[in-house]
Amino acid sequence: MLRITAIQKAKKGGYHLFIEEEYALTISAEVLAETGLAVGQQITPQRLDEIRQICDRRRARERALYLLESRSHSEKELYDKLCRSVPEQIAADVTCRMVELGLVDDGTYARRWAAMLWQEKKYGPRRIRQSMMQKGFDRDLIDEVLEEMAESFEGEKTVGQLEEIIRRKYARSLSNEDPKGRSKAVNGLLRLGYDYDQIRTALRNFSETEE
Repeated sequence: MLRITAIQKAKKGGYHLFIEEEYALTISAEVLAETGLAVGQQITPQRLDEIRQICDRRRARERALYLLESRSHSEKELYDKLCRSVPEQIAADVTCRMVELGLVDDGTYARRWAAMLWQEKKYGPRRIRQSMMQKGFDRDLIDEVLEEMAESFEGEKTVGQLEEIIRRKYARSLSNEDPKGRSKAVNGLLRLGYDYDQIRTALRNFSETEE
């Protein structure tokens, strides 16, 4: 058995629990009240581990709600962030709970994220895929979302978007007949994730408009 030798109020909230004169963990006021811990009380190592898990789960739940209040997260994003402060299993359990509550929805978030990248960031499909993978979305979900957006990525719609980017970012260097201007434009648009043939068509259309 282990003996609780001190319970001291922490400066940043909660209470420091000391077992056999040594610091063991910090618990919240709620956990302290729920568990009924008191100085002089004896507990087993197993019970101490249970209390530690209670604290970790509460901390993970509070952290998850804080993160989701600031912005949407994919399941993978949330899980990875929670793993920085609690064991993996607890991070996984809390992430699953957030999904059950509807606070994490990869399908909705993935579609909203992809639409934002296309409409606001002006990313092409390859760059959108890369960004979605970095977010931790499932590959099948990424394929599904991009398939739904396939019509937007084809033909005149994409060429029109490319022409808009060219006018905004590369018109001066192209109009000044800078020998490096075209190369700069092509490389920049490729980095945005567009297809070379569509880039070439957009540049040709831009040149014809300028003449």
